[in-house]
Amino acid sequence: MTADDIAHLLRRTEFFAKPARVAELGPGTTAAAVDSVLDFAQNGNPQLPANLVNNDGSFDQKAEAFNWWLDSMATRPRPFQEKMALFWHGHFVSEWDVVGRADHMTHQNQLYRSMAAGNFEALTQAMAIEPAMLLYLSNATNFKTAPNENFARELMELFTMGVGNYSEDDVWSAARAWTGYNYDNETHSYEYRSTKHDEGQKTLFGKTANWNGPGTIHEILVDNVEKRPIAAKYITKKLWEFLAYPHPAQNIVDELADVFMANNLELTPLLRALLNRPEFYSDVAKQGLVRTPMEWSAAILAATGLTSKAVGVYGNADRMGQRLFNPPNVAGWKNNTYWLTTSALSGRAAVARKAASLWSEANFSGVINMSATGALDFAAQMFAVAPLSASSYNAILEAHQAERAASNNAKTTVTNLLMLIMLTGEMNVG
Repeated sequence: MTADDIAHLLRRTEFFAKPARVAELGPGTTAAAVDSVLDFAQNGNPQLPANLVNNDGSFDQKAEAFNWWLDSMATRPRPFQEKMALFWHGHFVSEWDVVGRADHMTHQNQLYRSMAAGNFEALTQAMAIEPAMLLYLSNATNFKTAPNENFARELMELFTMGVGNYSEDDVWSAARAWTGYNYDNETHSYEYRSTKHDEGQKTLFGKTANWNGPGTIHEILVDNVEKRPIAAKYITKKLWEFLAYPHPAQNIVDELADVFMANNLELTPLLRALLNRPEFYSDVAKQGLVRTPMEWSAAILAATGLTSKAVGVYGNADRMGQRLFNPPNVAGWKNNTYWLTTSALSGRAAVARKAASLWSEANFSGVINMSATGALDFAAQMFAVAPLSASSYNAILEAHQAERAASNNAKTTVTNLLMLIMLTGEMNVG
């Protein structure tokens, strides 16, 4: 692998190309680097902090959960586990502001972390009876006397197959199949209520049987020879677009989906095959995605050693357009141009300024004693965006030289230099 290939792999899987990781992976092959990225055992067995396990009804828990997760993205030995948890959070969506309970949202988050690269069917089955999902998509009160289609529809449309691969009759049958898989308001937990379940015959994808809820997932992902490859390609494409670039060629999707199915929908072999493909290291891939606000923020925290709370990421999350635990709707976040708005970029600027100011307080003297070009080179390497394009490099150098000449405020000079680096195209796209 070239150093550029390694940096690209780490940016897409570990949020930030830490110099130590680049050096560690440098002598090896692509396959060895990918195996290292996927070695989640290096993270141990991450657990939720005690203050997020139970619901205390406070507003503070939202910020605490947000900051804890973002800090985890920046500091895990193998952050790809957190990157995959972020993927599932945007795929199997629940919104904190709708669910209203810290314990449910953090428990769901822990599920996505613990099963981040496990078996897709097992993850889907577990997701379906998470209290957060039961409340968010109304299966909490899905009874045989009044079947609710919310979860059944999203299970097919957003979670497994995509639009056009099911009928309205299939949605109705699946809704009936999921009756009785409810939520107990006293214990605040999932509860199966046999008296609320519809035991009648239901026709799903042309097959008539006494379907139950888990059986619908198994049918889509395992038993149905038509739906299974549709689901495999749907998830494969979505993962490619999350990790590589939008609109992959059909042969990429087909070949990776074959790997997925051949391995019984185990995610690790799929991810390994995806990250080993030459197209993943193409120029199209390396310039194919705008970093989401949380990916960009995690990179800044990793580069500076600061915390999310100190930098004030939570307070600027809505301005940037992405607040952890609160996707905009059941379809999750979009990508690329979705993030390029004036308000979103002003939010990034606020985070960049705070991070730059805090870092400069402790470190500015060493930087200001460098030459202007030396300081710029140091800052670009610090944020792993070296070499900068000529246009970025020359514009920042000119601004930095002018500020040095006009001001004796060394801290402000360094703060502004770092802020400009964080707002470059190189830091935000790639």
